[in-house]
Amino acid sequence: MDWLQKISITCFVASYLVVFALEVSRMFFQTKLRTIVRLGLTAAGLFAHTVFIAYHTQSSVGSDGIWLGSWLGWGLAVAWLLAASYLWLTVQKPKSLIGLFLLPVTLLLISVSTAFGDPGSFSTGRARTIWNLIHGSALLLGTVTVALGFVFGAMYLINARRLKLKQPGWFKLPSLEWLQRSAERSLAISTIFFGCGLASGIALVMVKKSTEIGTPSIPWGDPVIWSSAVLFLWLLATTVFSVVYKPARQGKKIAWLVTVSFLFLLVELMIVLQFGHATPIAEVASALQTESLLCIGGTA
Repeated sequence: MDWLQKISITCFVASYLVVFALEVSRMFFQTKLRTIVRLGLTAAGLFAHTVFIAYHTQSSVGSDGIWLGSWLGWGLAVAWLLAASYLWLTVQKPKSLIGLFLLPVTLLLISVSTAFGDPGSFSTGRARTIWNLIHGSALLLGTVTVALGFVFGAMYLINARRLKLKQPGWFKLPSLEWLQRSAERSLAISTIFFGCGLASGIALVMVKKSTEIGTPSIPWGDPVIWSSAVLFLWLLATTVFSVVYKPARQGKKIAWLVTVSFLFLLVELMIVLQFGHATPIAEVASALQTESLLCIGGTA
């Protein structure tokens, strides 16, 4: 179908931007028609988003690899899940301005994925193995839940401060109890997903090392491995701490925990984009040294 080729990232980004503008307008005036328009535009954006991912995934199978096995496809898949979460939360709580916080994260992720993502970064064989599927899916879902936790935490902090100062509400947010429960669940679920992602990633690298050198080993010198381990340990520690130590389950503390977890995630993603997967420190240093020598040789 030729019309599938005409659907671009601009199509669903434009839909999300209009929906975000409608969310902002809710701070100033109310109308029932806008709810229908928001839901319709979000559904239309998700449809274009789905077609775009499905078409490019299908067109790349057997040639450049599975498109969802690339950073660009992976990032757009995370953005799709966040947009779908917004649609579901809007139906569940139509009077709350959740999109005012969730849509900017979605749009930012699409922008970063488009600017820095490489559609051909993963090989076909790597993307098609079952362990890589588990690894990629776990990290994808973990990223989504951490991002949702950050959104819930940000809304909690803003709503709690507004209630404490008895400020007039320019917009309606979910109750503090609902936001706290949602943030706690996202923290626990993201810990499970990132644990699965880390374990499957280490297993994949060990299998690769065993095939190449005959001895399985964990490359702790790989920046992606140790940074992923730090992120998982942080999530595990905060989850256990919130369960064991009841005062830590207070809404404001949970909100700050999920916010810091999101910052850890951003650092992890920057490290992954910078170094890629399974890149030992020695190889990175060697590459940087070689590049420096080439620059010196070119200026000599």
